[in-house]
Amino acid sequence: MNTQQRNLYQIGITSLKLGCIGFGGIAGMVSLIESELVSKKQWITREHYLDVVGAANIIPGPNSVEIVMHCAKEKGGRAGLIVGGILYILPAMLVCLFYAYLYTKFGHLPTVEPFLYGIRPATTAIIVAAVLRLSKGLFKQIEFIVISLLVLIGALCGLNEVALLFGAGIAGTLYLNRNKLMSVFPLTLLFIDNSSAKLFFLFFKIGAILYGSGYVLFAYMDDALVQHNHWLTKQQLTDAISVGQITPGPILSSATFAGYLVGGIWGGILSTIAIFLPSFFISLFLYRLLNFINQHILLRSFLNIVNAASIALIAAVAIQMVSQFFKEWQSDVILILSLLVVLFTRINTVWLIILGSCAGYFLLML
Repeated sequence: MNTQQRNLYQIGITSLKLGCIGFGGIAGMVSLIESELVSKKQWITREHYLDVVGAANIIPGPNSVEIVMHCAKEKGGRAGLIVGGILYILPAMLVCLFYAYLYTKFGHLPTVEPFLYGIRPATTAIIVAAVLRLSKGLFKQIEFIVISLLVLIGALCGLNEVALLFGAGIAGTLYLNRNKLMSVFPLTLLFIDNSSAKLFFLFFKIGAILYGSGYVLFAYMDDALVQHNHWLTKQQLTDAISVGQITPGPILSSATFAGYLVGGIWGGILSTIAIFLPSFFISLFLYRLLNFINQHILLRSFLNIVNAASIALIAAVAIQMVSQFFKEWQSDVILILSLLVVLFTRINTVWLIILGSCAGYFLLML
């Protein structure tokens, strides 16, 4: 086995693992990826990773998928990007297809709450640790600290995260470069429709223009699947989004569930390919985008501020998640123990997720 083959094997195994344990929303997945690919395997530096996270936040598509694919490309080239992207998405697709089969057969979703109970505080501990690691050395200027605190407050108040990122980036760049002109580069949105492949191009369009959280995905899918084409009911769409939230990996896997309800197993596979396909094209050019940004002072300043704002958003998610765990003693115990373990040991994140899940199940049985 040559070096390239070994790299592709490592990329495949690692991406598959991340796809199996990717709980906690985008903040949890960004934290898990940082723990696995930056701190443990050192595929890229922490500074490079921050740039990737910041850039992924200001381009369309699922952030975690684009981040994994970029890191995989750094490790194994374009072949690594493809292998990493496919195997990161695969677990969520298979789980959603299984859920969709049970849903159509029995009319309701399987009960997995007891096993998810302990995963949430364990994932929260991983997010907190990632915030501490990523913030090291980033806040060297008082302006960065002020902007990050404002973004944190805005996120806790429920303001849109995309608006906060762009607002912080533009305002901070203008302030730090008051005597320079700022260049604005428009994003090209792709709108395609084809009656012979309507399902495919509908999800391809969503994948190409999607910004923000699962709530934005719900709005897009509601307009396309419920309001316009009447393929799903509102309840079915709600269940699809719920499956995306309880399934490891990106929430865009909700498309797999919805596609299955519309067109069976091939509808689910086709919808999955369509919604993630734009990310493969976008990730191919992410490296060039970062190089271009690094060559321009204003864009570099903009991305630095977006990096700080991105950490503030992750911190806001961590605060919101921690605040939910002061109601039941079982989740408090798991959260505290998980924090101690993740901060003072080098435990593999897979074991922490598994131990958290088992602890949650057994504590609920007490």
